[in-house]
Amino acid sequence: MAANSPLPHAKMYRVLYIPELLDMIFGMLDHDSNSNNARVCRQWSEIALDSLWRDVDQLERLFGVLAPLRRVGKDEYEFERLPESDDWKRFEKYAGRVRRLVYHSSADNPKIRKSMFDDVARTRTRIDVLPNMHTLQWYAPLSLCVMFMHAGVKHFSVFLPVELETISPRPFFQDIASRMPKLTSIDFRSDVSVRAIEEEMRGLLAQLPMLRKITFPRYYLTSKIAETLSRLENLGIIEFQYHDEQGCGDPSDMIPFAPEFEKGAFPSLWDHSMTTSFADAARFLDVAYAPPNLTMLYIRFEHYRNPIRDPPHALRRRRELPRTQPGQDGDEFTISIDTLKPVLKLPNLTSLEIIHQHPLALKQEDIEVLAAAWPALETLMLNNEPVHLTSSHLSLDALLPFAKHCTKLHHLGLFLDATSVASPISPSLSLTLTPFTSLKKLSMGVSIIDDDRAVALFLSHLLPEGCTVDCGITWEETEDVQDGIVETVSRRCEAWTKVAKFLPVLVGLRMEERERTRAMERELDDLRMRAEVVRGSQSLANGVRLELNSMCILI
Repeated sequence: MAANSPLPHAKMYRVLYIPELLDMIFGMLDHDSNSNNARVCRQWSEIALDSLWRDVDQLERLFGVLAPLRRVGKDEYEFERLPESDDWKRFEKYAGRVRRLVYHSSADNPKIRKSMFDDVARTRTRIDVLPNMHTLQWYAPLSLCVMFMHAGVKHFSVFLPVELETISPRPFFQDIASRMPKLTSIDFRSDVSVRAIEEEMRGLLAQLPMLRKITFPRYYLTSKIAETLSRLENLGIIEFQYHDEQGCGDPSDMIPFAPEFEKGAFPSLWDHSMTTSFADAARFLDVAYAPPNLTMLYIRFEHYRNPIRDPPHALRRRRELPRTQPGQDGDEFTISIDTLKPVLKLPNLTSLEIIHQHPLALKQEDIEVLAAAWPALETLMLNNEPVHLTSSHLSLDALLPFAKHCTKLHHLGLFLDATSVASPISPSLSLTLTPFTSLKKLSMGVSIIDDDRAVALFLSHLLPEGCTVDCGITWEETEDVQDGIVETVSRRCEAWTKVAKFLPVLVGLRMEERERTRAMERELDDLRMRAEVVRGSQSLANGVRLELNSMCILI
């Protein structure tokens, strides 16, 4: 080693002073570790403090920097004294680092007394308490979060309390629109019936022109709210969430769902989730000026059992649907190709998921139509885990159209009957099968199966290397669930698990077989070429006459 060459530990020492690397490392550490890192040196201090205060989910920790706190009772904090000017100067060093503030006032978290918020609002030396904050998540009394609002906030999540059913939210919504006009995403969480706040919410949404994403509880996307959203030029995502914290509205608020759109509606919408009935979903996609640019669509079909409010043409179509299970009390339970026809008008669709308790009433010819209509598909989940799981019109052949037409598909889910698979597959059929090229996951849900080896052999002809097969349910057992369903699902999952175990070996062997076939074809082509050359040489020798005088070769 040269005398002046740096030692290995010296190189490592310099690496620990690369700001980007330090920021990544500190971002993975807890608060106590970063508190220690902030005391190492000046350079580390700035980066560690950024990590410490980037996300604040304990408001008492932030207020504790402003002035000393004392605990009142078991679960409340207040200031020991009022914050002073010098306190605010010191506070700015930390406040400017906050990018995300989360405050959740619940029984599990110590509460900040309202008097503390009043003290902060009264003594602050600048309007923007957290000037660089871009995300505000507030699940506490609404009036307390107003002082944290400013024009730089881009993402806002809020819990709307049930009191809003009797007290108008208009003043609070006006604060949102005037103080945070550049919001790009908003997340409403509530158990309030949306009918009680519909007009106020429409007024708020109309004043957020930069909105790109909105998240609702279920049953919040009424006809009027959908019409308001259709006029937002930048809105790309409308979604709802299932988790308890999101809350849930009243299903009756969605009846009827029949929005009317103007020309140019939803110019940027590409990802849409909705909870509605079959007829209303079909109408939404088929109405004039429906969203033209959808690539992702999630529909949770609901049966509202309110025929009086359903339009006559919807009732007629429901009566024409075939039954998929014996003993049902109406044909309205099924989803057929007629139900899905409006979605066929979306050739750029990349993601579609349908969840329903009854199997889809689709046949092989319907699958051909679906696959041909959606060549851009990347994710397709066609109700692969229905509660009523005794029979399916589809066999493993239902996979073939998707392999042929949907070359970008990487996640496919189906409920099918795999008991009729041919084993072994004939050589002629093997040669005509078009395998998947991009598929990474095949979700079989509760699909019917008995011979796991035959199914694995069939799939080995279709699935690419690395593609996984999964199964099972994501719903919970309820009173409506059929007797013995747990045992049935367990038995089927055990068989599909064996398929998933066999497949990697079989797919590997199939790929080796294909490579040997290709090598043999190349060798055969080479032999054909050599044979042609030999035959050409023989023809030349038999047809040549040598003229000695001219020394020319004539054929």
